[in-house]
Amino acid sequence: MRYLKQKLTLLPLTLFVAAAMQANAQEELGEIRVTAENQVKQSLGVSVVTEKDLTKRPAINDISDVLRTMPGVNLTGNSATGQRGNKRQIDIRGMGPENTLILVDGKPVTSRNAERYGIRGERNSRGDSNWVPTEAIESVEVLRGPAAARYGSGAMGGVVNIITKPVTNDLHGSVSYYTNQPEDNKEGATNRVGFNLSGALIKDVLQFRLYGNWNKTQADDVGINGDPAIAGREGVRNKDINGRLVWNINKDHKLTLDSGFSRQGNVYNGDTQNSSRGLYNNANYPETRTLAANKAETARLYRQNYALTYEGKFDRFDNKTYVTFDKTKNSRLPEFLAGGPEGSYASTSDFKDSVLKNTRFSSEFYIPFTLGVEQMLTVGFEGAHSSLDDASSMTQLLGGRRDRSGRVVYDLPETLPSGVSNVRGGHSSQSEWAVFVEDNIFATKSTVLTPSLRYDYNTYSGSNVSGGLNFLQGLSGHWKIKGGIARAYKAPNLYQTNPNYLLFTLGQGCPTYVPNGKTCYFQGNSEIKPETSWNKEIGIEYDKEGLLASVAYFRNDYRNKIVSDAEFIGYSNIGNYVYKWGNANRAVIEGLEGNLTLPLIEDKLSWVNNFTYMHKTKNKDTGNPLSIVPKYTLNSSLSYQITDALDAMLTYTQYGKQTSRKNPENRMENGNNSHINQLANSSDIGSYAVWGLSAGYNWKNAVSIRIGVNNLFDKRIYRSSSSTNYNAHTYNEPGRAYYATLKYAF
Repeated sequence: MRYLKQKLTLLPLTLFVAAAMQANAQEELGEIRVTAENQVKQSLGVSVVTEKDLTKRPAINDISDVLRTMPGVNLTGNSATGQRGNKRQIDIRGMGPENTLILVDGKPVTSRNAERYGIRGERNSRGDSNWVPTEAIESVEVLRGPAAARYGSGAMGGVVNIITKPVTNDLHGSVSYYTNQPEDNKEGATNRVGFNLSGALIKDVLQFRLYGNWNKTQADDVGINGDPAIAGREGVRNKDINGRLVWNINKDHKLTLDSGFSRQGNVYNGDTQNSSRGLYNNANYPETRTLAANKAETARLYRQNYALTYEGKFDRFDNKTYVTFDKTKNSRLPEFLAGGPEGSYASTSDFKDSVLKNTRFSSEFYIPFTLGVEQMLTVGFEGAHSSLDDASSMTQLLGGRRDRSGRVVYDLPETLPSGVSNVRGGHSSQSEWAVFVEDNIFATKSTVLTPSLRYDYNTYSGSNVSGGLNFLQGLSGHWKIKGGIARAYKAPNLYQTNPNYLLFTLGQGCPTYVPNGKTCYFQGNSEIKPETSWNKEIGIEYDKEGLLASVAYFRNDYRNKIVSDAEFIGYSNIGNYVYKWGNANRAVIEGLEGNLTLPLIEDKLSWVNNFTYMHKTKNKDTGNPLSIVPKYTLNSSLSYQITDALDAMLTYTQYGKQTSRKNPENRMENGNNSHINQLANSSDIGSYAVWGLSAGYNWKNAVSIRIGVNNLFDKRIYRSSSSTNYNAHTYNEPGRAYYATLKYAF
C-alpha cells in the first residue's frame, strides 16, 4: 500500500518529464513580444487564478483557500512558534505572511498593520486577503521571487494581486449564495450572499459597478481539539460594499473612482497568543473562558478605501496615475502584554481602537523606443504616508502591568538606560517614496531582457537601492528558459520603529541566556535597517497546444530580519535586561517548483498539476525554519466538461512532512533557566492528502449551480501546540464538508 501511495504521488512529475522529453526540438524560434507592464508576469514564478477557477473551486472564506493550491503558496501563522496558528495567512516560498504583499487592482492593502505586533512577530490577524469577496474577483495573480521585487516594500516573498471585475457597457448583474456545511458539527459552517451590478449611466461615456457581500462562518467548538485551551478556528463575520465609477473622457483617456467600506469581525472560541490549560482555567483571568463560551466578537476591523485612477495614451507614451486613501479602525478588546497571560483578554467589553491611515500616490510612464533594438521603458514614482494611533498598545508600564480593572500590579521602582518615560504617546507615522525604472529589451526575436532599478526612501530606515534582471530566452521548438535575480526589501513597521512601543515580559519571553528572576523589555527602534533578500530563480518551460510543462529552481537569501532582541542596550537600575528591536537574523530558502497541464481530450478533459519542494528553509542564526511549511506539496485537478452545461472536477493535494522548531529561542523554551531543551522532542506532522469532488451545471449562462465535497476522505489535523506543548500541530485541517453555490446572472 505504501509503495502504491508513493507511485501515485510521483506520477504527475513522471508525466512531466516524459512530456518534456518527447517535445520536438527542431521547430523554428518563435518571436516574443511582451509589453512593459506584463513582461515580469511571464516568469515561471507567476500563477494566475481565473474567475472560472474560482467558480469550479469556490473559496470557503476568502481567496487564501484557493491560492493555497498554487505552487510555492502555503498558509501559515505569523511566526514559526505556532502562536495564533489557526489565523493562517498567505505564505509564499516559506518567507512568512509578513513578506507577502496584497494588492487590489494593483494598489497595496496594508490593513494588518493596524494590528499590534508581538515579541516574536505575531499578529492577531488573518491578513488582507479577505477585503474583496470572491464573487467580485475577475482573477488573482500570484507573483513569487524576482517577479515580485519590482513592487517595493513587503514583497520579498511574493505578491498577490486581486483583480476585480470590470465595468460593463450593458446592464449586467448577479446574485449568488454559497454554503459550506461540515460533517462534524463541532466545526463552523459558512453561509455567504453576494451581488454584483454593472452598466452604463451614459453609454460609452459613464459606467458604474457595485458589489456587496455578507458572510458568516461560525467558530469551531471550544473543545474540538480535546483541550479547550487549544482552540480551533475562529469564526468570521464579514460585510462589504464597494462602488466604481468610470468616466471615458475620450478613446485615449479615462478616470476611475473607487470607494468601499468593509467590516471584518471574528467569532471567538478561546484562542490566545500563549494558549495553555493553566491560563484557560485560571480563576484570576476568566475573560478568555467567558468570551469563548459566548462566541463573542473580540476584534472588529473597519476599512474605508477611496481611489482615483487616471489612464491615458499619448503619442509617445502611456501613463497610469492613481491616488488612494484608506483608513482601518481596529477595534478590539485589550490584551495583557506581560508575563504568562500575554495575549489573553483583559476585558469582556472595554473595546480599544487603533487607527491606521494610508495615503498613496503612484504614477508610471510606459515609453516605447528603439535604440539598436526595440525597447519598452517604464519610469515610475511612488509616495506614501502612513500614520498609526494606538494608545492602548503603547502604555506598557515600566516594571509592571495593569490588571483588568486598571490597577497596577507587579510595580517596581525602575528606570531604563534609554530614559524611556512611563508617560508615552500612542501616535507614530512614517513617509516613504520611491523612483524606479524598468526596461524591456527585445534583444532578438526570441530574447527579452528586463533590467530594473529602484530607489526607496523611508523616514526611519533611510535609503535602499534594489533592482534586478529578468530574462526570457526562446529555444528551438516550444521551449523557453526563464530566470531572474532581484534584490527585494521590507521596511520596518510602525510598531517596530516607535520607541514608545515597549513590550515587557516577566521572563518567559526573554532570550535563553537571561537568568531566572530577571525580566526583559523590548523597545521600538527608530534606526532599524530594512530587511533585504536576494531572490534568484531559473527554469525551463515547454508550451504547445495546451500542453504546458515547467520546472524552476529558486533560492532566497534573507538578511537583516528584524527581531525584538537584536540590540542589547543595558540593564535597568534593578538589573533587568533591556533590548531594542533591530536587525539580526539571516536565513536561506531554497526549493523547486513545477507545473504540468495535460489536455487529455480537447475542450473536454484536462489534468492540471503543480508541485513545490522545499529543499531548505532555515534561520541561520537559530537553526529553526522561518515558517512551518510542508517539505513538499503536490496539487492535482482533473476537470471534465461533460456537456456544454455540465462539468465535474476531482482535486487532490498531498502535503509532505512538516517539521517543528527544535531550538529554543526564549527562556521558557529552554526550560525556564534549567537549560533543558523543551523543543527537543516536539512532534512533526506526517504527510497527508486531501481530496475534493464537485460538479456544476450552467443553464444558459443565467442560472448556475455547483455542489461538492471538501476533504472527501475526512483527513483531519488537530491543533495541539501550545505555550507548554511544542510541536508542528499549530493549526486545524478541517474534516469532510459539503458545499453548494447558486448564482443567478442577467
